[in-house]
Parts: sequence; C-alpha cells; structure tokens
Amino acid sequence: MQAVQVERYLGLMQRFAEGTGVGTPIEVMLDELAKALFCTTRNAKLVLRRMEEDGLIAWQPGRGRGNRSRIVFRMEQDALALDIAKQLAGLGHYKQAFELLHRFGSGAAVKEGFNEWLTLHFGYRSETGEDARQVDLLRLPVNVPLVTLDPAEVFFAFDAHLIRQLFDRLVTFDAQANRVVPALAHAWDCSTDATVWHFHLRRGVYFHHGHELTADDVVHTLERLRTGKANSWLVRSVVAVEAAGARTVSVTLAKPNRIFDRFMCSTAASILPRDRMQQDEEAYWRRPAGTGPFMLKERNEERIALDANPGYYFGRAHLDGVVIAHVPAGQGIDSEYCWQRLALTHDVREQERDQDWAKLDSLLQGCSLLTWNRNKPGPQQSQSFRRAVDLLLDRSLMIQELGENRIYAARSFRPDAHSALRHVRSDGEQARTLLREAGYDGAPVTLFTRKFHLRDAGWIRTRCAEFGIPVDIRLIEGDDCRDPGVIEEADSILYSVVFAEDEVCEIETYEQAGSFVNAHMDPALLAWSLGRIDLALAAESPEQRRFLLEEMEDRLREEAQVLFLIHKRSNTAYKPELKGIALSSLGWIDFKDVWIQTDGAVPAHR
Repeated sequence: MQAVQVERYLGLMQRFAEGTGVGTPIEVMLDELAKALFCTTRNAKLVLRRMEEDGLIAWQPGRGRGNRSRIVFRMEQDALALDIAKQLAGLGHYKQAFELLHRFGSGAAVKEGFNEWLTLHFGYRSETGEDARQVDLLRLPVNVPLVTLDPAEVFFAFDAHLIRQLFDRLVTFDAQANRVVPALAHAWDCSTDATVWHFHLRRGVYFHHGHELTADDVVHTLERLRTGKANSWLVRSVVAVEAAGARTVSVTLAKPNRIFDRFMCSTAASILPRDRMQQDEEAYWRRPAGTGPFMLKERNEERIALDANPGYYFGRAHLDGVVIAHVPAGQGIDSEYCWQRLALTHDVREQERDQDWAKLDSLLQGCSLLTWNRNKPGPQQSQSFRRAVDLLLDRSLMIQELGENRIYAARSFRPDAHSALRHVRSDGEQARTLLREAGYDGAPVTLFTRKFHLRDAGWIRTRCAEFGIPVDIRLIEGDDCRDPGVIEEADSILYSVVFAEDEVCEIETYEQAGSFVNAHMDPALLAWSLGRIDLALAAESPEQRRFLLEEMEDRLREEAQVLFLIHKRSNTAYKPELKGIALSSLGWIDFKDVWIQTDGAVPAHR
C-alpha cells in the first residue's frame, strides 16, 4: 500500500470521521471529498475507488447531482499511521515518517509504539546487502542538521565529525599523549625560527575515487584555504606553499608559528583532491571524495550513508557502513532512544531493552557561552549592563534546574582540574546596582540561539525578566548561523564551543570568519587579541603560550564581552558486546574502530 494513498485516507478520516471512528457510515458531498483531496471531482472518484480496492474504505457514491455519498472508514487511524511510519523509516524516509506521525498520530500510544520500533531499527546490526553478503551497519539518529562537508567552511561539531570520517589531515593530535602524530604525512620538520615547514607524504595513499595523493593535492588544498574561506585564519601567516617533489610540501610563513603542525591537525586543514576539485567543484561537493576511513554513499535531508573505505591506509574499519538518520526536532516524538550519540546492538528476537548497558562519559573540552554584540547600538554597549547580566545568571541554579548534561559552572572556555570545586559568583543586588549605573531603560534584548540551546535560552529569559530585562529569543539554524546579517542583527548569541584541538580551537574562536566571538568583539579588543595570538605562536615554550592565551581570556571575562556559562559532559550507552566505543574530542562516536563481539569471548588486552 502506497504511503501517499494512506496519507490521503488519514487526511479524509481526520476531516470527516472525527468523533465517529471506524465502521460508521458518514454522509458527505463529493465536492467536499474532492476539496479535501485537493483535486477535481473526477479525480476524487478515482482516488476513492483505489482506496476501496485497497480495503481502506467502503464508498457508495450519491445518485444524481447534489446527492450525498456515503463513506465508511475501515482502518484505525493510529494503527495505520504507525504501520506506514515504520515502512517509511525502514526505507530511510525518516522525515516523512515523523511528519506523518506528527500529523496523524492522535495519542501517546502510537508514538510509544514507534519509539519501541526505533529501538530495533537504530543501532548495530548485520543485514543482507545488495550483493547478498552480510554487512555490519551502525544506524544512529541525530537531531541536528548537516550544514556543510567543506572543511574550509566547517563551523559546527557535527559537521566536523563527519568531515573527519571522510577526510584526513597531514597530521593529527593525540590528546592522550599530548603530541602531534603522523597521518597523511609520515614526517615533518621546521626551520629554527619556525617560519618554514616541510611535510613528507606517505606513499600509496588513495582518495576514494582512485587518485593517489601527491604534494599537488596538499598545495591545492592550502592555497584554496587562503582564498577568503571561513577558516582562512588557519593560514593567515602563510606566504607560499610549494611542492618540493611529488611527496614533499614546503610551507613558508611570514611570522613564526611554533605550533603550525598543530594547525595542520585542524578539521579545516583536511586534504582535498586537486583533480576532482578543478574538474567541477560544484559537482564534487555533491559527493566529495577524501582519503578517510569512510566514503560518502548517499546524502539527502533525511539521512547520510557512509561505506567503509576498503583501502584505508590506517586499516579498514570493522563496520561496513554507517547510516545517520536526521530525526527532526519538534515533531512530537520525545524518544529516549533518539539520542545523538546512542549506539545499540540488536538481536531480532529481542523485545525488551537490556538494562546491563555500558556507559561512557567524557567532559567536553568547551562550554556554553553568551557573547555580546559590541558593534550594534543597544544596552549591551554598556559594560555595566553586561556585567549585571553576568552577575544575575546564577550558574549553580541553572545547573540545578536544567540538569541533564550540564555539570560545572564555567569561568573560562575549558574545564580544568578545579572546575568541580569552582563557584562562579552570582549577586542579584549588585546586578541591580549595575543596571542603574548603566542607565538601563528596560529596552528588550534579542538573544539568538539554535534549537539545541532553547532550554538554556528560556532559563536565561526567565532569569533576566526577574530583573526587568525583557529577552526576545530568536532561533537560527543551518546557514543562518553563518549569515553576517543575522549575526550583526543579534544583541547576543547563546551557543557552545567544543575544542577538538585545544589551543588551535581556542585561537579559532578569536580568528574564524563568522565566529560569534570574532564578529561581536569590539574592534580595538579584537586587534589586541590578534596581536597576542602572534606573540603566543612565536613563544618559545608552552607555558609562555598558555600565559598569553589566558591573558586574552581574562580580558574577555573582565569586560564581560563573553559570559562563560556551563561546562557539559557527553555520554553514550551501549551493549557490552559492542566494542571499540570511544568518544572523540568533538563528543561523537569514532566509527572506524567500532566492532561487535558475538562469540561471548572476552578479548585479550594488549
């Protein structure tokens, strides 16, 4: 039975059988039926006859013009909506499935039933592939949209995570060992003044479309990154990129940068194939090819499908594929199973969720924060006003009332060893005094944020209202988050930062085009910050560099340019037999090393 036919049936039932139900004859004019079906009376007759053939209705047309027809609905609305929603989701049409349930699922029972079905649909399972062989797939639901797969334009953590599945960088940062390790480059070196860097490429690394990686691909990638991209800050001091042979790249800088190899660990420095990009860049981004552990098989508004790269130079992934389903927010499906980072394993006979699941928690290296627009007229121009809002936002109360993954009050970008003990000061009386000093007249403040932060924004609005500050919340999503006009319109923006590469990501916060901190900073403060960054990059020791970066952070806090709010944790839950689960620095599951233990044996530790 076609989904479109069922949707027509459910629409008619909702329109004409409300309060009547199944099996009761209902008299209705054919013109009314045609109007409800959005077609002519002639086509309405055809549709109704097909519904009758499918066993959905019994229909007796009225005799003569103006006489009423008689229609009997035979299928229960909720049961039919649930059945078709499962069929749609099973075919990968998640958006249609959720929209259908949102429109026609009349009670909690149908949504509960769909949630139960999702527990078997999402997760890790073996299936028969198109060539009749068994394939191991991991299906994950997410409720954030993919904005871009272009490393040069990446801004959000989810986008960065997917880019890291498709592309590799010259080098990568090992957070546990706190050092840069080889990736596409097997070795690298720099001049004594850190202004000339050489990267030596591996042999036998191939892009997904079969082209072997050469120095020309690296040169093309870095030169493209210099052409006014959102992440051009990464190569701000680069004056020349040259191929010194087929497998050596030379990068010359205008100023010393002793952590330039750390810069090359950034997602934005992912290496692209010159041949495909120069042939047709627009076509390339519809199905980009990198050198990463997974290849893009399919991408649409409902799902992203990845296949394992069989020739991956660091070893093939254990999984055969990953399917990431976009579960739209606000469709009335509040499912405990629709977690962004949930990993499950299923037995087709299993009907109840096993309680003995393993859990993995990590403290995200970042925080939620609120940045004030110093480049727009409004009450936020007053430092006294900004400091007042900082003082009235009681972080401990926010954590207590909102709970979930909010864990520590923040006074800086990253949590540290003392975050669990730290209390960020809140003082309502002083906040009122500062509001008077600012001459605040009750003008409303526009607060822009994404759906992901809507609860936090609502809490901030309620808290500000207690002090006479009206807050107008406006939602932004997708490309709107990068629109300069949207950013300029906001008095303040609430969002989160997650530092995948520690110091480099911290510098990115100040320098990236479209970064909310960068776009909202007072010009003099921004210029001062960029000067401090140059000093930090030239610093002889990590301690000197850390001192300069913390000095910048201190000034943001002292001027209340940024209000640091909450440190959060990321977590996942999964069956014990699912192995290789680890949360990346971006807070997502690294797909490459996930595998299933099916024989009951305990793997040896190495």
